[in-house]
Amino acid sequence: MQHVFVYGTLLFPEILEGLTGRSFETKDAELKNFKRLRVAMGDYPAIVEEESQLVKGKLVLDVDARSLELLRFYEGDDYDCRELEVSLDGKKILALVFVWNAEAELLTGPDWNIENFEKHYLNDYIRFVIPETVTEFTKLFS
Repeated sequence: MQHVFVYGTLLFPEILEGLTGRSFETKDAELKNFKRLRVAMGDYPAIVEEESQLVKGKLVLDVDARSLELLRFYEGDDYDCRELEVSLDGKKILALVFVWNAEAELLTGPDWNIENFEKHYLNDYIRFVIPETVTEFTKLFS
């Protein structure tokens, strides 16, 4: 079981649970020396290293191997899954984090807006993105 730090669409329990079919305990956490940006042609964020910056998110506790593979599939090839230190209640904890590995020019400011995502895109993710992702994952890996 692994802990996973999330900072974007996976902050929504509807998306995390819809993808994995599981409910996970989460806690507020922070990732230092990273910056969150919006993917220019997307409705989701990415993080990149940036000294003295901070990304707030959630630590998803005790993620099982199958759920982790599904999350890796969901995130896709533009993200590396790296083990990094996150801060939780002043303590350092190792967690897996999806870090942008594609061209920096594909990212734009200002920061990704969670309220805008919830208002304009969340329902489409629930209705279309989650079922399509799970169906494709199941076809490929079951």
